[in-house]
Amino acid sequence: MINTPHVWMLRLGAVTLALVIFLVDWLTSLDVAIAVLYVAVILISSDLFSYRGMRTVSLLCCLLTLAAYLLSHVSPADAWQAPPFARCLVSLAAITISAILALKSKAAKEALQQQVQLLHRSEACLAGAQRLSRTGSVGMKLPDGRLNWSEEARRIFEFEGPEQPTLQQMISRTHPDDTGDLKKLIEEAYAHHECPEAEFRLLMPDGRCKHVRMLAQRAADSSGCCEYLGALMDVTTAKCAEEALHQSQSQLAHVTRVTILGEMAASIAHEVNQPLAAVTTNAEAGLRWLNREEPNVIEVCGAIQRIMSEAHRASEVIRGIRALSRKSEPRYLSINLQEVLQEALLLTRRETRRHKVNIEFQPRQDGLWVQGDRIQLQQVIINLLLNALQALSCTPPRGRRLSILLETAPGDDVRLRIQDNGPGIPAQNLPRLFNPFFTTKPEGMGMGLSICRSIIEAHGGRIWAESEPGHGAKVCFSLPGQVPASS
Repeated sequence: MINTPHVWMLRLGAVTLALVIFLVDWLTSLDVAIAVLYVAVILISSDLFSYRGMRTVSLLCCLLTLAAYLLSHVSPADAWQAPPFARCLVSLAAITISAILALKSKAAKEALQQQVQLLHRSEACLAGAQRLSRTGSVGMKLPDGRLNWSEEARRIFEFEGPEQPTLQQMISRTHPDDTGDLKKLIEEAYAHHECPEAEFRLLMPDGRCKHVRMLAQRAADSSGCCEYLGALMDVTTAKCAEEALHQSQSQLAHVTRVTILGEMAASIAHEVNQPLAAVTTNAEAGLRWLNREEPNVIEVCGAIQRIMSEAHRASEVIRGIRALSRKSEPRYLSINLQEVLQEALLLTRRETRRHKVNIEFQPRQDGLWVQGDRIQLQQVIINLLLNALQALSCTPPRGRRLSILLETAPGDDVRLRIQDNGPGIPAQNLPRLFNPFFTTKPEGMGMGLSICRSIIEAHGGRIWAESEPGHGAKVCFSLPGQVPASS
């Protein structure tokens, strides 16, 4: 209780009233229970004193009643006369009953005040926590669409004014491209009593765009309405950071691809020179067949066909190199993963021969289709193939073997497994194998497998490695399967 000057004046007035009642009860000879007026003192004191103060005031009123009775009846014969004694008992009973009721009311009021203070403190803590976490709360009743917004939720949507924003205002503040999805989500939540969860964008009046994540939980409804309590999180900063990270990863992946091409320069030169040499040989052979006295047209046609085939082969190699070196945004299309694997095997064929490794791969009659970026997935496969070839350099040339298996996995996933019979990966290195900057190569940067993991996870898949030291290593990745577009 705050002890202001006004309260002190009221307390002094209550004490003065009690003294006036005492003097009137003592000095007058009225045949009425004057002391009953102490009830007014108790009632007035209930708003002026604490619980302990109320007890003191009530006890003081009882003592003043007894003192006035004893002082006004000095002789014992007068003291025990029936009418005065009855009036004293009535006054004490009234004072006691009023004190008990007033004390109960005071205790209930103080308990209520404590609860209100705790509630205000909880609200303040909740509001502070919402400001710090950029998370607001919204209560929504369906089907009438009434909303109850927290202060932070209003700040996220940038609603001003004391009135609670309506559902229509919330939808109008949503980005036009996401409005339909939000309406559909609310309709499904009401129809199926689901707990909605969604991310959508807000379009501010000044043209700014915000990203908001919403989670909602269905609450108990007592009037037949469907009530939801939702949390709104401003994830704009996280989205911007995620986009910046994605751009950095794309740039790093491009640098890594160029680095791989640099490491494969000899193999690329061989893959290009081989068909060019074949083109030259077939062209010379064709000229010789033409320069005969009787030109052999059939042989010339065969030479021209071989020239076309070798030129196409060189063109495919150059196309693959240009695609790997090109810096562009990922394009997630429906692709046949087996074709991507075969292109990667073609680009690494020279390295395979140089390391004298026997490739075991049985192409499938049917393709395995996934949704992804062709160049990025090709980069992953080339990186895994080169790592396996380098690991086999510690194995005797006669027994070097690389087994590749492309298969369907549980859940309609597509899984690619590349297994070598090299020395394997030490058990302590397996958990860190895909971490950035971890490498076992003296000249390695430790980014190849980390980028592979980022690419696979961005495609909704996962990548892992298994190894038993001395028995080779197995690196696998799986991607969600997809029905080919032609079907």
